[in-house]
Amino acid sequence: MNIYISYFTLRASSRLLHTRVQFGRLAGASVFGGFSALAALADTGALASLLLKAALTAAAVLIAYGFGNFGLFALRSFVCIAVSMLICGAAVLIHELTGSDLIFSANGYVYMSVSALVLVVSSAVIYGVLLLVRRILDKPESGGLVKLRVTNLGRTAELSGLPDSGNGLRDFLTGRPVIVCRRSSVAAVTPRNVSAYLAGCTDDLAGIRLIPMNTAAGSGIAAAFRPDSITVGTHGNEKPLDALIAVSEGALDNESFEALIPTGLLK
Repeated sequence: MNIYISYFTLRASSRLLHTRVQFGRLAGASVFGGFSALAALADTGALASLLLKAALTAAAVLIAYGFGNFGLFALRSFVCIAVSMLICGAAVLIHELTGSDLIFSANGYVYMSVSALVLVVSSAVIYGVLLLVRRILDKPESGGLVKLRVTNLGRTAELSGLPDSGNGLRDFLTGRPVIVCRRSSVAAVTPRNVSAYLAGCTDDLAGIRLIPMNTAAGSGIAAAFRPDSITVGTHGNEKPLDALIAVSEGALDNESFEALIPTGLLK
């Protein structure tokens, strides 16, 4: 059950943060998180127990997502702790409503005499609530298109972008969100090696991030790069964005817009 709860905690955290995680890494982190409950057997003081739990959470996050950068790593760890507290709170609530009174703790770890069914239901309810909150937060302020300006190599490309809550793509190494663009619309600012890669040449991959994509049309790999600057909005009211630009063959060619922008970037 500890492995199961660890899995739900990490999965819910990844959905909240729009972070894709490989199942193998997620499974490994879940197993680690499940067995880390054995730390309750350690005879430590309150401070040492707190530090140990923080270290174990950080280790599980590292296994699941990688490091990226310190800020992103700290955010993922904090969200995982918050989600686990919500699941624990839901389990306690259901536990109390059932009338059972067996709740005890050991070295800072709380144990409850709840059934597997209660844990499954409570974690599923919290997962659903978190997804609803994430969807509400991701709802764009306007359903219309926005103006996107990408500057790179001394040139600028202006695109019409659609805010999309379904775009949860992130670069696995840096954690940066990814804006998917029509290849022809950003041709002027696309590095030569990115264009060469899309043409089948893999001699020079410096600076290229390969992003797996799943769309209604199928799955594939997009080549992404970090331009000099990205802004969204009209002149005089532009907001800078920290993201990667991803291009692939045929992406958005049949759409009325030229870019898919994660709505989280526009908040």
